[in-house]
Amino acid sequence: MKDIVSLIRSNFGNDVNIILITPPPVCHDGRIKFQKERYKDKATGELERTLELSGKYAEGVKDVANELNLPCLDLWTKMQFTSEGVGRWCWRDFLSDGLHLSHAGNKFVGEALVDLIDELLPNLSVKPCPITRNINSSSECKTMQRIASWHDEIDHKDPSMSFA
Repeated sequence: MKDIVSLIRSNFGNDVNIILITPPPVCHDGRIKFQKERYKDKATGELERTLELSGKYAEGVKDVANELNLPCLDLWTKMQFTSEGVGRWCWRDFLSDGLHLSHAGNKFVGEALVDLIDELLPNLSVKPCPITRNINSSSECKTMQRIASWHDEIDHKDPSMSFA
């Protein structure tokens, strides 16, 4: 992790904003189910990834973030102990196969990342369009350098023109 941060800084400068993100938790039942569906008779029933091991990786990421004074999105903890997990979601729903993010998991990560940016890096916070409440060309971010078209400005019939 330290080498990755160093590589980013050497290529983009020390002022680049970096957020470390821990791995999500691992759902044992989901991994076994996936294994049986994918490998049928060849499934071993043994876990190749575990909640405990992903937790150790998460702790390592948090330690590096603390050491380098970087913000960290702790997915491992946040997914398991979020209020989202009560009622409409269970954290296991955030994982498609017990390991990789599902549609709901990607949405969860996106929202958590936006919340963290709003809280810890407000200069990078993108404010949604006041009319549509979506992120589009009417959004505002005072410090973001515009290097390409917003998605709603791209002509789907001739997208190359948007990047000329």
